[in-house]
Amino acid sequence: MPTEIRDRKGPLYLQIADQLREEIGSLDSGARIRSEPQLAKDWGVSRFTVAKAVEQLVDEGLITRRQGSGTFVAEAPLRRAPGYLLSFTEAVEAAGHQASHRLLAFEPVEWHDGLPYTPGAALMLLDRLRLVDGKAVARHRSILSADLLASTGLTREMLSRPSFSLYRFFEERGLSVHSATERLIACAASSDDRKLLGLKGEAVVVAVTRHSFAADGTPLDAVSAIYDARRYSYEARLERQHQLGNSNQENNNEDIFSDRRGHIGPRLGPWSDRRERS
Repeated sequence: MPTEIRDRKGPLYLQIADQLREEIGSLDSGARIRSEPQLAKDWGVSRFTVAKAVEQLVDEGLITRRQGSGTFVAEAPLRRAPGYLLSFTEAVEAAGHQASHRLLAFEPVEWHDGLPYTPGAALMLLDRLRLVDGKAVARHRSILSADLLASTGLTREMLSRPSFSLYRFFEERGLSVHSATERLIACAASSDDRKLLGLKGEAVVVAVTRHSFAADGTPLDAVSAIYDARRYSYEARLERQHQLGNSNQENNNEDIFSDRRGHIGPRLGPWSDRRERS
């Protein structure tokens, strides 16, 4: 058994999981890893210990088991880069995969505070399970203006098509999505979302709230999405503003770091025990 494992601390199966995690980092997505009997032989441990280590990495989404074929390095997570406004379908296709969805609901919904629509507006809920290469990775609940749907002719039949893309539909009707605001938090998955996404135990998900707008400021959709945290990552480019030592520049910097609500960029908190869910 390699000394690098014996020299580490913690339960043996976690030590082996750490070693496997390092090995996986040098492999391409889809690469086959050694069988559990071979790993047990190479490291001089029991099959049970190796199986626990492998299960740890399966739970983390780093490897996948295929019945009758073996264990393979999992595909890279769906990756988002802020500043580039892509739909789910566009982001998945840009990564070389196939996006699809399953319609869960399309029905009237009541207005509530926080939506970009006027109080009392007629609204519709579009609830979809989003899939990548046939595997469920997210749930999108979009709230749309009933008037907008009527004017564009969007129907349940169209929405039921697995390949349907809302942003593409809007663009075909001359309604380009010009901008959006977005907020992310981590939270515990609900029992319903755990079932839909195939999550186990106390699974954590990424909750994303996005409001999209046309160039004239017309709201196009308000999305509350839940992503399997193992398959979603978010990147941001951050720049530090430097003071130039005079009061005018300091005032300018204050303007740079504030918006209508007094803040932009990463937000820390809340610090209470209350859990938020978008």
